[in-house]
Amino acid sequence: MPQAKAFFSEDVSPVIEDQAAKLEVIPGGRLQAERGERRSARRIPITCQVKIRITESDETAYGTTKDISVGGVGLITDYVPRFGQLMEIHVLPPQGSSIQPLRALVQVRRCVQLPTGHHYEIGAAILKIRE
Repeated sequence: MPQAKAFFSEDVSPVIEDQAAKLEVIPGGRLQAERGERRSARRIPITCQVKIRITESDETAYGTTKDISVGGVGLITDYVPRFGQLMEIHVLPPQGSSIQPLRALVQVRRCVQLPTGHHYEIGAAILKIRE
Protein backbone atom coordinates (compact mmCIF):
# COMPACT_ATOMS: atom_id res chain seq x y z
CA MET A 1 0.00 0.00 0.00
CA PRO A 2 1.41 3.44 -0.88
CA GLN A 3 2.72 5.39 2.05
CA ALA A 4 1.38 8.88 2.60
CA LYS A 5 2.48 11.83 4.66
CA ALA A 6 0.28 14.63 5.89
CA PHE A 7 1.09 18.28 5.48
CA PHE A 8 -0.87 21.44 6.03
CA SER A 9 -1.10 24.55 3.92
CA GLU A 10 1.87 26.90 4.09
CA ASP A 11 0.01 29.83 5.64
CA VAL A 12 0.61 30.14 9.36
CA SER A 13 -2.94 31.08 10.25
CA PRO A 14 -4.30 29.79 13.53
CA VAL A 15 -5.08 26.09 13.52
CA ILE A 16 -8.68 25.37 12.62
CA GLU A 17 -10.13 22.22 14.14
CA ASP A 18 -12.04 21.27 10.99
CA GLN A 19 -9.08 21.73 8.62
CA ALA A 20 -8.51 18.50 6.68
CA ALA A 21 -5.00 17.23 6.17
CA LYS A 22 -3.75 17.07 2.57
CA LEU A 23 -2.09 13.78 1.68
CA GLU A 24 0.87 13.31 -0.63
CA VAL A 25 1.93 9.90 -1.95
CA ILE A 26 5.55 8.95 -1.32
CA PRO A 27 6.92 6.35 -3.74
CA GLY A 28 7.22 3.14 -1.79
CA GLY A 29 6.77 -0.55 -2.46
CA ARG A 30 4.00 0.02 -4.97
CA LEU A 31 4.56 2.55 -7.72
CA GLN A 32 1.59 4.16 -9.38
CA ALA A 33 1.07 3.83 -13.14
CA GLU A 34 -1.84 4.47 -15.48
CA ARG A 35 -3.50 1.12 -14.81
CA GLY A 36 -2.21 0.82 -11.27
CA GLU A 37 0.79 -1.03 -9.95
CA ARG A 38 0.33 -4.51 -8.53
CA ARG A 39 3.89 -5.19 -7.38
CA SER A 40 4.30 -5.40 -3.63
CA ALA A 41 8.10 -4.99 -3.55
CA ARG A 42 10.33 -2.17 -4.68
CA ARG A 43 12.35 -2.83 -7.84
CA ILE A 44 16.05 -2.02 -7.98
CA PRO A 45 17.32 -1.16 -11.47
CA ILE A 46 20.52 -3.11 -12.16
CA THR A 47 22.26 -4.27 -15.33
CA CYS A 48 24.13 -7.56 -15.02
CA GLN A 49 24.90 -10.40 -17.40
CA VAL A 50 22.57 -13.38 -16.98
CA LYS A 51 22.66 -16.96 -18.24
CA ILE A 52 19.20 -18.47 -18.70
CA ARG A 53 18.69 -22.24 -18.74
CA ILE A 54 15.29 -23.53 -19.83
CA THR A 55 14.51 -26.38 -17.44
CA GLU A 56 12.32 -28.38 -19.85
CA SER A 57 14.71 -28.52 -22.78
CA ASP A 58 18.13 -27.70 -21.29
CA GLU A 59 18.33 -24.88 -23.84
CA THR A 60 20.59 -21.96 -22.88
CA ALA A 61 20.07 -18.27 -23.61
CA TYR A 62 21.90 -15.14 -22.52
CA GLY A 63 20.78 -11.66 -21.67
CA THR A 64 20.95 -8.86 -19.09
CA THR A 65 18.92 -7.96 -16.04
CA LYS A 66 16.74 -4.87 -16.13
CA ASP A 67 15.73 -4.79 -12.49
CA ILE A 68 15.40 -7.07 -9.50
CA SER A 69 13.20 -7.18 -6.41
CA VAL A 70 12.54 -9.51 -3.51
CA GLY A 71 9.98 -11.49 -5.50
CA GLY A 72 11.01 -11.11 -9.12
CA VAL A 73 13.41 -10.12 -11.84
CA GLY A 74 13.19 -8.29 -15.16
CA LEU A 75 15.33 -9.67 -18.00
CA ILE A 76 16.22 -8.47 -21.51
CA THR A 77 17.02 -11.29 -23.95
CA ASP A 78 16.40 -12.52 -27.47
CA TYR A 79 14.77 -15.72 -26.16
CA VAL A 80 10.96 -15.86 -26.30
CA PRO A 81 9.49 -17.93 -23.44
CA ARG A 82 5.90 -18.95 -22.94
CA PHE A 83 3.81 -17.84 -19.96
CA GLY A 84 4.44 -19.97 -16.87
CA GLN A 85 7.64 -21.50 -18.24
CA LEU A 86 10.26 -22.43 -15.63
CA MET A 87 13.81 -21.19 -16.11
CA GLU A 88 16.97 -21.27 -14.04
CA ILE A 89 18.92 -18.02 -14.10
CA HIS A 90 22.53 -17.36 -13.15
CA VAL A 91 23.12 -13.61 -12.61
CA LEU A 92 26.74 -12.47 -12.59
CA PRO A 93 27.43 -9.45 -10.34
CA PRO A 94 28.86 -6.23 -11.83
CA GLN A 95 32.61 -6.26 -12.58
CA GLY A 96 34.71 -5.64 -9.47
CA SER A 97 31.81 -6.27 -7.07
CA SER A 98 32.16 -8.42 -3.97
CA ILE A 99 28.57 -9.67 -4.30
CA GLN A 100 28.09 -13.39 -4.91
CA PRO A 101 26.41 -14.55 -8.16
CA LEU A 102 22.68 -15.24 -7.91
CA ARG A 103 21.23 -18.57 -9.03
CA ALA A 104 17.46 -18.88 -8.91
CA LEU A 105 14.53 -20.82 -10.28
CA VAL A 106 12.07 -18.39 -11.87
CA GLN A 107 8.69 -18.59 -13.58
CA VAL A 108 7.76 -16.36 -16.52
CA ARG A 109 4.90 -13.94 -15.75
CA ARG A 110 5.10 -11.75 -18.84
CA CYS A 111 7.05 -11.27 -22.06
CA VAL A 112 6.94 -8.10 -24.15
CA GLN A 113 8.72 -7.43 -27.45
CA LEU A 114 10.87 -4.29 -27.27
CA PRO A 115 10.62 -1.58 -29.95
CA THR A 116 13.91 -2.74 -31.49
CA GLY A 117 12.08 -5.92 -32.50
CA HIS A 118 14.98 -8.25 -31.72
CA HIS A 119 14.84 -8.36 -27.94
CA TYR A 120 12.19 -9.18 -25.38
CA GLU A 121 11.58 -8.00 -21.83
CA ILE A 122 10.70 -10.89 -19.54
CA GLY A 123 9.13 -10.44 -16.14
CA ALA A 124 9.67 -13.48 -13.93
CA ALA A 125 8.74 -14.41 -10.37
CA ILE A 126 11.52 -15.86 -8.23
CA LEU A 127 10.37 -19.24 -6.94
CA LYS A 128 13.54 -20.51 -5.28
CA ILE A 129 17.04 -19.21 -4.63
CA ARG A 130 19.70 -21.84 -5.39
CA GLU A 131 23.19 -21.95 -3.90
